[in-house]
Amino acid sequence: MTRPVPGRGRPEHVTVLGAGVAGLYAGLTLARSGVLVTVLEVEDDVGGLAAGRLIDGNYYDLGVHHLHEFDRAIYEDVRDLMGERMTSVPKAAKIRYGRGYRRYPLEFVDLLLGIPPWTLLSALTGMAFQQLRNKVAPFEAANAEEALVQLYGAPLYRHFFRDFTQRYWGLPPARLSAAFVRRKMPRLSAVDVLRKALGALGLREAEGAAVESALAHETLHFSPTGSRELPMALAAAIRDRGGTVLTASRVVAVETVRNRVVAVRVARNGDEQRLACDACLSTIPLPDLVRALQPPAPESVLEAAGRLRYRPLAVYGLLVRGERLLDAHYVYYRDRVFHRVAEPANSGLVVRPPGHTVLLVELTCDLGDDRWHGGSDTRRRIVADLEAEGVLRADDVAQMHLLRTPYGYPVFELGFEPLHAAIVAHLGVFGNLRSTGRQGGFTYPNMHEAMRMGVGAAQELLQS
Repeated sequence: MTRPVPGRGRPEHVTVLGAGVAGLYAGLTLARSGVLVTVLEVEDDVGGLAAGRLIDGNYYDLGVHHLHEFDRAIYEDVRDLMGERMTSVPKAAKIRYGRGYRRYPLEFVDLLLGIPPWTLLSALTGMAFQQLRNKVAPFEAANAEEALVQLYGAPLYRHFFRDFTQRYWGLPPARLSAAFVRRKMPRLSAVDVLRKALGALGLREAEGAAVESALAHETLHFSPTGSRELPMALAAAIRDRGGTVLTASRVVAVETVRNRVVAVRVARNGDEQRLACDACLSTIPLPDLVRALQPPAPESVLEAAGRLRYRPLAVYGLLVRGERLLDAHYVYYRDRVFHRVAEPANSGLVVRPPGHTVLLVELTCDLGDDRWHGGSDTRRRIVADLEAEGVLRADDVAQMHLLRTPYGYPVFELGFEPLHAAIVAHLGVFGNLRSTGRQGGFTYPNMHEAMRMGVGAAQELLQS
């Protein structure tokens, strides 16, 4: 077969950086199109944020990851790949709010039950006032604080969003971009509240008129050994089509010639290898990709990459004596050291020995702090807070394990947009390079959205 002229025609060999669900599904899309694919993953296991770890006979995920059905084509494809390894459960998510546990996302009656009467009156009045102000004197929000007030009014912002947002992100809302609210925060606007109130009175919207209700009532998909089964199935499908998936492989350099990627250098098993390729699809963190480019990116682009930040995530996996400790798959908390706790056995995870369950306790953190290192103070606070919530007794905790990643969540810090735009513009110069997914796209997709992003990037490379 004649090798295509660089810059023209369909690529024969594509190197995919990162074996999370976006990279793996992109690689599978390419392999199904007859392209030779090599996927490189720095960790020992595939999956990225959806990876799982086997520790002392039990599986612990790096957080909560279920497959949704919103993207029907991807769901059906993954279902066929996983077969009997997929379990399905009706969604049960809650939030600790007010004096009890409420459904998540909050519905109108939950909002009523969770707010003290005077605070509720103040919140509703504030929302009505803000909606009127938005109509009379509309303004462009300069930061996340202004965007939240614009949506919900000042009283509800102070009651529900301000302190939790700062604890979660390590920054006050005034230092976060307004884009953060549009991309990440759940909807609780006055219009939404009114719509839910009318629904409670029987005045419901036509079926399918809004997608919001699907977030509260849907089917989630998991597996008996955790979220790891999905990326493992994708990796197996790539190998079945002649592709290669290499773990414990760190990208050292992405070589370019005349605005085309020509090779990727990777460190593996103590040696450095050079993998020639016709195109490259990256899902690794955007700053890491920029720093890997050879010849180096312009200084201004390197500086922009150095200023983009990710919020680290620490997940403490607890093996606990007892079963069904949570009446949900996962529960959000606003006033504890952790922000979310999941019990994956409620989604189908098999836990050993019998009479035990696994809890996944999620905390955002900073690199090097006590949470990141699994210090004694953090471990003590986790158990104390779970005990205070009536979830467990301290004596029932049999094991505690720490999983972590420095790249949990992109931080939409105030002023990040021009930094991101400068990086995207520079990467756009390379006709056979695409960067996508949560880390590579610097965005917040769930699993099926990340996989769809991978498909889009793969299709672009096939046409480049």
